[in-house]
Amino acid sequence: MLSVVMVDDDALVLGSLQNILSGEEDIAVVATAPSGAEAIDAVRTHRPDVVVMDLHLGAGMDGVEAIRRIREQLAPPAVLAVTAFDTDTHLHGALDAGATGFLLKEDATEFLATALRMAHDGDPMISPAMTSRLIASYVGQRTEPVCESARRRVSRLAEREIAVARLIGDGNTYEDIAGELFISPSTVKSTLASARAKIGADTSAQLAVIVAQARLDLNGQA
Repeated sequence: MLSVVMVDDDALVLGSLQNILSGEEDIAVVATAPSGAEAIDAVRTHRPDVVVMDLHLGAGMDGVEAIRRIREQLAPPAVLAVTAFDTDTHLHGALDAGATGFLLKEDATEFLATALRMAHDGDPMISPAMTSRLIASYVGQRTEPVCESARRRVSRLAEREIAVARLIGDGNTYEDIAGELFISPSTVKSTLASARAKIGADTSAQLAVIVAQARLDLNGQA
């Protein structure tokens, strides 16, 4: 059972998020908290697998600082940042603080359960609308030597591994990719794991960045 602590200063939002997960037999919400300080206490008490953290809490500690303090604990849980605001500042702030994933509240109904499972596995999910922007922000700053290094690393990958990495970079879920490539979601997951191992990427998001940095054409050529 995947245990979750949910943090939001709006009781109606907390209720809505809990309701989304009510039909998930492998996910249990063990506590809720309306503030960053209470979230830290709840994590210490319940030792959850994942924390769902709203970035815009009321008075006191904001969500980004709460994420940072939670991630500083011994054996910390994964943290999924959630917000209604799709700005790069919020995205980078949450990830820099140690969030494992980033989900817009408008995407919660469709993606919350998947994002929690992925965070628990150490594989971050970022809302589809934000993923391509995140990739572009990293790729656009890279020099040709970095691109050449990325090409050498990507040359170790099979064609399907590159295809799956590209689709992850476009903001697709495992289920989306499975439908696109006519394979199972479990095959998508194992393909990503294989690709990450080959090029030394810690996460699928990092894998997608490296493939994008290589700037290959659709035939895999530089």
